[in-house]
Amino acid sequence: MDCSHSKDCQLYAQFAMEPSLRLWKQRYCVAEFKQCARYQLALEGKSVPLALLPNGRRVKQRSKEQISAAALFNAILKQRVPMVKSMLKTGLPSERVMSSDGMTPLMVSATVGNVELVEIMLKHGCNPYATNTNGESALDIALTSGFERCARIIEQARSTMTAEEYEVRPENSGKEAKTSVARTSGFFRRLNPFA
Repeated sequence: MDCSHSKDCQLYAQFAMEPSLRLWKQRYCVAEFKQCARYQLALEGKSVPLALLPNGRRVKQRSKEQISAAALFNAILKQRVPMVKSMLKTGLPSERVMSSDGMTPLMVSATVGNVELVEIMLKHGCNPYATNTNGESALDIALTSGFERCARIIEQARSTMTAEEYEVRPENSGKEAKTSVARTSGFFRRLNPFA
């Protein structure tokens, strides 16, 4: 039996696409949900702090951009296209967002097979050549998942620019071009509460 509160648990939205969330789900949402500190507080009718983890520890304060990026991943996973568009209009830089295991918004869009989201992410500057920690690109993910339309769109984006040209685009000129990869890979690592 699964936890009756898992459907509405705010932890899912906060840590969308983080590997730690999968572990928490396995341990606390399915197997031993009665041991979850969040579940216990909810049963007592108390408010559950956003920073409370299932094991009773608290996450240190997260920045506004970290919370926004997690919300973007959550919206992509739930395929809420209007919400994703709205979030990107507010200035969240989709081309720099990355989970701790290297997943980008484009890769997540390819994972769910949503053609419109793939197009949006490419339009907003997501690198079609970027790879996650398993060495998979968004194209690899789309092909493995059987989403051929998404794969074709990503291939078309790759045909317009090489990986090297992509890294040295006009918006990445000068000193910023040399640090763009380091910034991108480090941006979401700060989200991991165990780092």
